[in-house]
Amino acid sequence: MLSVKDLQLGYSDALNYTQRQNKNMFNEVFVRNTFLDELTKQSSFFLIGEKGTGKTAYATYLCNNNYKDISATMSFLSTTDYEKFYTLKQQKNLDLTGYEGIWKTILLLLISKSVTENDKVTAAFNRSGINDILAAIDEYYMNAFSPEITTAMKIVDESEIVAKLICEHSEVGGKNGSKIEFTETRFQHNLFYIENKFKTALNKIKLQKNVVLFIDGIDVRPDSIPYTDYIQCIRGLSNAAWTLNTTLFQNLRDSKGRFRIVLLLRPDIYNSLNLQNSATKLLDNAVYLDWGTTYQEYKTSFLYEIGLKLLSYKQPYPVSGDIWEEYFDWKIPSTSMERDFDTAFMAFLKISLSRPRDILVILQHLQRKMNRDGLGGKLKFCQSCFESDEFQNSYSTYFVSSLKDQLSFYYSSNEFELFLKFFDFFDGTDFSYEEYKMIYQKFCDYICENAQDIPDFVDNEKGLLQLLYDCNIITALEKKGDYQYFHFSYREKNSANIAPKVPVGENITYRFHYGMYKRARLGRY
Repeated sequence: MLSVKDLQLGYSDALNYTQRQNKNMFNEVFVRNTFLDELTKQSSFFLIGEKGTGKTAYATYLCNNNYKDISATMSFLSTTDYEKFYTLKQQKNLDLTGYEGIWKTILLLLISKSVTENDKVTAAFNRSGINDILAAIDEYYMNAFSPEITTAMKIVDESEIVAKLICEHSEVGGKNGSKIEFTETRFQHNLFYIENKFKTALNKIKLQKNVVLFIDGIDVRPDSIPYTDYIQCIRGLSNAAWTLNTTLFQNLRDSKGRFRIVLLLRPDIYNSLNLQNSATKLLDNAVYLDWGTTYQEYKTSFLYEIGLKLLSYKQPYPVSGDIWEEYFDWKIPSTSMERDFDTAFMAFLKISLSRPRDILVILQHLQRKMNRDGLGGKLKFCQSCFESDEFQNSYSTYFVSSLKDQLSFYYSSNEFELFLKFFDFFDGTDFSYEEYKMIYQKFCDYICENAQDIPDFVDNEKGLLQLLYDCNIITALEKKGDYQYFHFSYREKNSANIAPKVPVGENITYRFHYGMYKRARLGRY
């Protein structure tokens, strides 16, 4: 069995697995489960999960492998892309329809390019129409076009020139007998012409396999882009993808395969889009990544399987029995009268949000701690390292960093720092609603005295409590008789209840999540 220091635990960011040298490892540790099979269905247009639940990992696996005869590619929205959209909005006075038109052109270009770059997807003689369009685009880019959103945005910006080139290439092929005028002032007309050219060409393609385009990076909003403009931009993206998926892509004639666009979204962002029939779309057209498990049933969970896979990777010989228990034979004082002791995985669940990334990060931090302490040669992870202040501090920092990434969608960096200040007003880990109201008032007074602008999250006391619950900073403890029930947002959340409300009542108290304890200076759990 490998020593702790020799374990290869991989990467917490799945983008690393798109690199050739890391693909083999990813294929070995990746857990193929029902989420993957649901994602291969032609009706799945949204991949929804909290940050760290594996959205990018699932997309990466399908991009790396020919799973169920699917040819997949992934494109990322960058800060530059959003800034370009914002500039276009100001220059062209775009509304939602304008955003949707731009996104249709970009998505059609990206998915067309993925078809022509893979000879196994469609026969060469079926690509003539697409080839004419892409030849015009290559001429514009002087044969330096790369299938990325940033590159495709330039076509939107220079739609007049690109439309003229496409028209000229179509005329050379004898496919366009009428004269069409393109001018810079007819921006929407130019885009509509390009979009229709793509649609006509794609409609004639006979696919040999299903083609999927994943769009990632939607949950990152630059500080420079106002929230309302950002929402309008990605709502246009969602509408464009939905329209293409349900009209053009579903109606290809005599084609074995189908096109599909899948958007990677957090649940709160999906909810913010206010899409038409959003609840129905969530049930019928989305894959929701829910890794929740319990102390009693964790050994049969997908989350535990990830832990087993990580520890089993590159072992010199098969380990008989449960490899997790070989590395973690801890017996922690029980948190329940129904069992004699808690296990290491229970302790992991306690400080995590039951996300794959959390389990991996805990393992990585423990491994680093043991290596620094000269204990890396051991064949078991040390419980004392897990319980040390150094580990608890490092993990709590990771927990708060994840929280900052989540809230950056709504608030600026300065507003987040004010948000963290809120925890300084608490003396302990548990509090009632009445105690919360008094602390909220003190916090509001502090904001009024020290902040230049009043953040939205202090608009009302229930709104801030809901935010704390949404971000899993607090759990609601409900007392019923002799029993106490823990309500965590991430546990209550599912495809039928994507935005659970924070419980409030006389029998409800609140407690900070254990992952926050050290960072918020609340002591130890």
